Amino acid sequence: MSGVLPLAIALLLSSVRAWPQAPAQAVTDNISYNVGETVRLRVVFSHPASAEHPPSGDVETPVDLTAAIRYAGESEPLLRDLPLASSFVASKADHSAGYREVWQIPYAAKTGRYEVDLTARRAKSPQVIWNLPRAAAFTVHRKLLKIDRIELDKTFYTSGDPIGCRIALTNLSDQPLRGLRVEFSERYWPWIAQSSARAGVDVVTLQEALVVQPRATAEFGSARAALAKAVKQPAVQQYAVVVWDQARQNVYDIAFSPLVFIHLPGADSPQPYPLQYVYPELGAVDTSSYRQFVRPEFNSAAIQFDRSHTMFASGSEASVKFSLVNPTDEPWRGVTVGASLHSLGSAGFANNLVAEKIDLAPRASPLEQETKFILPSDGGGNFRVVVEVRSPSGQLLASSSLELGVNPLPKSILIFCAHEDDEMAHAGIIRAAVENHVPLHVVYFTSGDAGSCDRYYQHSCGPAEALNFGALRMEEARAALGHLGVPRENVHFLGLPDGGSGEIWYNHLEPSDPYLSVLLASDHAPYAGLLRPNLPYARKSVVEAIKEVIRKLQPEVVYTAHPPNPGHIDHIMTGYLVVQALHELRREGVISPRLELRVDRVYDPQAQPPTPYHYAQKVLHVSGEVMARAQEAGWFYQSQGGNRAEGNLQTFNQLPRTQAYRLILDWKEHEGWNEKD
Repeated sequence: MSGVLPLAIALLLSSVRAWPQAPAQAVTDNISYNVGETVRLRVVFSHPASAEHPPSGDVETPVDLTAAIRYAGESEPLLRDLPLASSFVASKADHSAGYREVWQIPYAAKTGRYEVDLTARRAKSPQVIWNLPRAAAFTVHRKLLKIDRIELDKTFYTSGDPIGCRIALTNLSDQPLRGLRVEFSERYWPWIAQSSARAGVDVVTLQEALVVQPRATAEFGSARAALAKAVKQPAVQQYAVVVWDQARQNVYDIAFSPLVFIHLPGADSPQPYPLQYVYPELGAVDTSSYRQFVRPEFNSAAIQFDRSHTMFASGSEASVKFSLVNPTDEPWRGVTVGASLHSLGSAGFANNLVAEKIDLAPRASPLEQETKFILPSDGGGNFRVVVEVRSPSGQLLASSSLELGVNPLPKSILIFCAHEDDEMAHAGIIRAAVENHVPLHVVYFTSGDAGSCDRYYQHSCGPAEALNFGALRMEEARAALGHLGVPRENVHFLGLPDGGSGEIWYNHLEPSDPYLSVLLASDHAPYAGLLRPNLPYARKSVVEAIKEVIRKLQPEVVYTAHPPNPGHIDHIMTGYLVVQALHELRREGVISPRLELRVDRVYDPQAQPPTPYHYAQKVLHVSGEVMARAQEAGWFYQSQGGNRAEGNLQTFNQLPRTQAYRLILDWKEHEGWNEKD
């Protein structure tokens, strides 16, 4: 026996080695399936036999190939040993084999993300040759109703014209849908404005108690669904159709019309450009301001600063590095290099002699220099370091400046954002943490599946498009934060549905009763790479996920959205959910009593709902270099108008030098104030 076992192991290993490392891949014929649909799978062999990849060893052995389907996050397969191919030889396999039906999804199936594992066994034998876990993935959604078509009667309107429309919608379920309310309005998202009045749009009810039978399509229209709005100059317009339940609480579907153009009577210029174009109109094309992006005193040919570190902690030693070069045709002999520290707009209050009696030959290799200053410890501020090169007679030969942002810095930071791009409100502290090696992590609640999804695809989004668009926005966030210096492993996602946080907070508390999202049509987070795979869209599940992150990271400072921030339900609920998690962790005694909770500034105090909290208004001082970097980071959000933002580039002088936030002084004392009665 002692000799047989090693021999068997050796034979098995030799058969595994005879196969390429990744012998096959699997793909499904869609990325998301509605309940009742059939998942079809195709296996692609990585290296078919050829002159470059001749068959060898067990690649010539007949093999049985099977699949198993798992719900992501669970170890046990839901379905196993699904036959894909029997007694085939890999070297002779069709490299482009067709799709095979592997699963008819039951109507009662859980929504969310599923993964496919592949297993190859010797033909008619239990011996496993190779396993390929997570060879493919797909999601399951439950879409009850779909708006198939919105047709407007024209493309060009004059202000005051009636707008006619035709609408078709289909019941995708196996049950009648009754009491449907169909509304027509200018484009708006119900969960951003919460009401058409706040959004500033007029809503027309086209159907009030519509009944659509299973798998049936209803078509209807109106010759006067709206009036073309009054505009000050020609404009682009889009219209929304929203299908609600009878109580107007839950949205079944939302879709948007094709773009139309509205002109003033007798005026057809300037012609507007839709959002996917860089400039809103030709008159906005800017050919000059970028030339003065950096002020001349920041752009000396002789003095080049290392601009990678311009944010410092109060009371710390600031090390400023720069290089010197003589850009002229005459030698500089016996020159003196001095540096001074200034508050912005004031005279210098600290002076350093960096070098004296040095010679700089014309256009010689740069001379690397460094100067250090002890920064003020009483709070923060905006400062600048001025470096000057003077001749022995005192003549100024060159001068340049570098801005510094100085602030008290915490020991660790955790930032919660409602959507991808919301972190830009905290770009200054993010970059300060990166430059000073302060541990920092960013968590996004939603994956932004709704915001501009239809504009990205140029048609209204179904679950597959919304899923793919959410993944795109997540990658944009990684890229934007990467430009600020945050590593990918410190960027996390919960995968909540865009616009669904209010339903999750108020109406879906338990994991057993998750919220079915509108566009994703899923009640579990369907994305790859989440903090928790298939997170149920329920308040307790989300709070537990937040608690898990906070327990692990133990931040000294937490940033989140201002709890009653009006305008978007996800911002409101991000604050609610984070504070709820903090209350529970505090009761469990696992967070520091000194933890600081910081929230966004208030943009419109008059519209702000009252809260029981007391706040301290705070300002973070940010260098121009960091604000320029933050402006660039915003361009990575192409799906959110990044090109348009780049077309409205702010010059160095125009960039702000502060970012405001508020410290909640008494969040511990008001647990439960925002609970629904």
